[in-house]
Amino acid sequence: MIKQEFLIYTSNYDTNNSRITRKINHSIRVMEYSKKIAQYLNLKEEEIKLATLIGLLHDIARFEQMRIYKTFSDLKSIDHGDLGAEILSNDNFIRKFIDDDKYDEIIKTAIRNHNKFKIEDGLDNNKLLFSKIIRDADKLDIFFEAVTIFWNTEEEINLIKNSELSDEYFKTFSNKKPIKNKANPTKLDGVISLIAFIFDINFEYSLNEIKENDFINKILNKFSYKNDDIEKKIEIIRNISNEYLNKR
Repeated sequence: MIKQEFLIYTSNYDTNNSRITRKINHSIRVMEYSKKIAQYLNLKEEEIKLATLIGLLHDIARFEQMRIYKTFSDLKSIDHGDLGAEILSNDNFIRKFIDDDKYDEIIKTAIRNHNKFKIEDGLDNNKLLFSKIIRDADKLDIFFEAVTIFWNTEEEINLIKNSELSDEYFKTFSNKKPIKNKANPTKLDGVISLIAFIFDINFEYSLNEIKENDFINKILNKFSYKNDDIEKKIEIIRNISNEYLNKR
């Protein structure tokens, strides 16, 4: 039922636009990842359904964002997590997906926090739990998309091949910390900041998915690099990543 309501909503947008269809498919996969994480955590059936719903709705604002601003870049438009919570509140739109209002604040809080650099402070245990679930689920599908969809054309690959790796990004990664993107990252910086998502993963299930699908190696193996210095740094990043995943 919730998936059908979601598809009815998204049918109002230009589904001939590949970026729109990609976000529809992303939302459905994140819904499934959220469900699997909740099941792995042995949550109650009602909580599993809640995690599933949050997964489906986490990017509900992407469609309005594209319609109004013609971009998925929050830096160039609007924070899509905040807008998503607002859309669900407007005209009680959230009731299309869930009858009971007792979970409304958990849903909206998780959606507001799914795309932030870090989860806001001061959340109660339930809001924190579901914020962590959706953040992991979203990242898992971004890894999947990085392997299957992103950086697949010759032009994209050459842009990364000929790109620099910022010292700041390399140092932050070497310290095993998530990377907060600067205003104008290089193309290679963007790849490395995505891989650094591993340092902001909350659950064993998610780390196992990244490891078992070999996401890190598959992403890094897409590219060659412009010089030996960058090649060496990429191998350091690869080794840090695999060691981190294997120790968790």
